[in-house]
Amino acid sequence: MVDASDTSAMMRTAKKKIGQHTLVMEHVTPATRLLEKRRQMFDVQESLEQQKVEFNRKEDGFKKREQGLKKKDLELQESLIKFSKFLQETDAKRNRADKKAIDERRLRGIKEGDIVSLKALLDELKAEKESTSSVVEKNMRYQKYLEQVLDIADQYHEISDLLMRFATLEATNGDLRQQAKGTSETNEATRAELQTYTKTRTDEILNLNNKISRKKKDLEEKERICFALESKKDYAMQAESQKRLQHGQVCMATENLSLRCKEMSKLKHPEHNKPIDQLNFIGEFMVDMASIIKQFRASNR
Repeated sequence: MVDASDTSAMMRTAKKKIGQHTLVMEHVTPATRLLEKRRQMFDVQESLEQQKVEFNRKEDGFKKREQGLKKKDLELQESLIKFSKFLQETDAKRNRADKKAIDERRLRGIKEGDIVSLKALLDELKAEKESTSSVVEKNMRYQKYLEQVLDIADQYHEISDLLMRFATLEATNGDLRQQAKGTSETNEATRAELQTYTKTRTDEILNLNNKISRKKKDLEEKERICFALESKKDYAMQAESQKRLQHGQVCMATENLSLRCKEMSKLKHPEHNKPIDQLNFIGEFMVDMASIIKQFRASNR
C-alpha cells in the first residue's frame, strides 16, 4: 500500500517544478507556453509514474514484510501454544507428583500404624504362647493319666478313641440333661396349664351354678305367676260361665214371659227374637195391663 505522506510529497514536488517554469515562461509566445506546458505535464506524468513504480515496489516490500510478520506471528502463536502445553504438562506432572507424594505419605502413615498394631499383636501372641505353654505343661499329667488308662483298658487302643468316647458320653449326657430340662419345663408348663384350666372350669362351674340358682328362682317366680294367672283364669272362666248361665236363664225367662204375654194378649204381635225386644214387649204389656186394671178398678167403684 502507498503511504499518504509520500503521495503528498510527490504532489508538492511537481507543483514546485511547474511554478519554476511558469516564472521563466512569462515572456514567451503562447505556442511555446503550450509546448512547455505539455512538456511539464509529461515530466510530471513521468515523475508520477516513477513514483508510482517506487510506491508499488515499496508496497510489495510492505506486503512481503506483512506476510513475514504474519508468519512470525503464527510461529510465535505456535510457540506459545507449545509452551502453554508444556506448562500444562509440567503442572499436571507436578500435581501427579504432589498427589503421589501425599499418597505415599498417607500410605507410610498407614503402614507405620500397621507396624505398631502388628507389634502389639506379636506381643499378645508371645504372651499367649507363654500362657499356652504353661497350660500345656500343666496338662501333661492328664496325658500321662490317659496313657495309663490305655494300658489298663483293652477296648481302647489310642488316646483319640478314649477322648472320642468321652466326648460322645459327654454329648449324650448333655442331651439327656437338656431333654430332662425340657421335660421338666414341659411338665411345669402343663401343670400350670392344668391349674389354669381347673381354675377356669371351677369358676365356670360356680358361675353356672349361680346361673342355675337364679334360673330356679326365676322359674319358681314364673310358676307362681303362672299359678296365679291360672287361678285368675279359672275364676274368670267360672264367672263367665256363671254369667252365661244367668244370661241363659234370663233369656229363657224373658222368652217364657214374652210367650205368656202373647198368649194373654188378644192382639197379634210381631215375633221378637232378641231378648231386649222381648223385654220391651213385656214392659209395654205390663204397662198396658196395669192401665187396664186401674181403669177396671175405677169403673167398679
